[in-house]
Amino acid sequence: MKIAGLIMAAGQSSRFNACKQLAKINDQTLLDLAIHKLKSTQVDAIYLVTGYWHHLIYQALGQPSQQQQNKDNLYIVHNPNWQQGLGNSIAFAVTELKQHYDAILITLADQVAISADEYNQLINQFKQTQPQPDIVCAKYQNKRGVPAIFGQNLFPQLTELNSNQGAKKMLYQNNLTLIEIMLTNAATDIDTQADLASWQHIQTKK
Repeated sequence: MKIAGLIMAAGQSSRFNACKQLAKINDQTLLDLAIHKLKSTQVDAIYLVTGYWHHLIYQALGQPSQQQQNKDNLYIVHNPNWQQGLGNSIAFAVTELKQHYDAILITLADQVAISADEYNQLINQFKQTQPQPDIVCAKYQNKRGVPAIFGQNLFPQLTELNSNQGAKKMLYQNNLTLIEIMLTNAATDIDTQADLASWQHIQTKK
């Protein structure tokens, strides 16, 4: 079974008022941290969906060319229609990947507290459950959310997304087989400069 890791980083980060994905924590960008964690999991390749900040991210990662693999098994997928929302960016990426993978793990670049082990919890649950579930997702703060793994049979539905909510509605469809994994760390994300400063402060205390 081939699983792609999909890091969503296409938005403008208007609340952060800068390129949030390249903000640093202990000399590592949020993007570097997300990529490093996914590299330590069972995903077969990592795809980064860029949009508003594409050129800055592209330069920071030193990619030789768009969609070309580098030594880290990482690909950049640039969505020119990123303004249409997270759902559109997911649909764009899944359209690119759907013929090559059996499942896709979707996560956000700013979910800084999630560990590689927690990603692997989701992956192991998806791989080991029989019959195979449609979705395995994180649960935190009494709700379902990403990171989440979507099986191949949901790719057509993912390619039709076109909203700011992303795939959230799919996590509550009654006709799907879904497994929740309690991941309280998924609740921590960086939306503002204050969030970043707070997280940095927590890290320095460790």
